Amino acid sequence: MSETKTLVRKITIGTPVRRVVGAQAQRLDDLLDVQIRNLEDDHILQYEATSGLFKNVGLVTGGTF
Repeated sequence: MSETKTLVRKITIGTPVRRVVGAQAQRLDDLLDVQIRNLEDDHILQYEATSGLFKNVGLVTGGTF
């Protein structure tokens, strides 16, 4: 009898990961609870309770707050 071999090139189980987070995070935006968009000078991170995310916002430099 001859031996039959099956060659498998790629197996994907579950949902493919698009971005590695945690120990492999390279930037703040790689963290699950941080969202940074349109970054500019003098921006700070502020927690937004409705989304559960820290987001970048412009620094308040005066006025009532």
